[in-house]
Amino acid sequence: MAISHFATTTPSRDRSSFSVGEQRGASGFPSPADDYQEAPLDLNRYLIPRPASTFFMRVSGNTLNNVGFHDGDLLIVDRSQKALPGQWLVAVVNGELALYRLEGQGRRWWLRGGDARQACLPLEGDNDYRLWGLVCHVIHDCRRPG
Repeated sequence: MAISHFATTTPSRDRSSFSVGEQRGASGFPSPADDYQEAPLDLNRYLIPRPASTFFMRVSGNTLNNVGFHDGDLLIVDRSQKALPGQWLVAVVNGELALYRLEGQGRRWWLRGGDARQACLPLEGDNDYRLWGLVCHVIHDCRRPG
């Protein structure tokens, strides 16, 4: 995987945005690309475009490690977003919040956990399953082992 953008950051006074620092070339002179620098990166605006419908949740357990969700990860969940097939969402299943991937074909939709061998949960009939919100971002602490 390649890194597409590199910049230094300077926290703003309110600690919610970062200024992108100047990158100098090997000769010590400013790069001509500095004329095209991005505006300060506001993490609130980037991660939480709809604050009224956005919630934070922590992942508990290791059953979804194989798909990128780890114990202690912070989820940013938006309840106003429409979920599309293949996206991860928080669902209420039998009264408990859990992570599932939305899958479907035609008019049939179902929830699938991280294990392909696990039974799918159909979103039809009298099942006690409700879509709660779309997982938009996962904040994973890369310093934690495993």
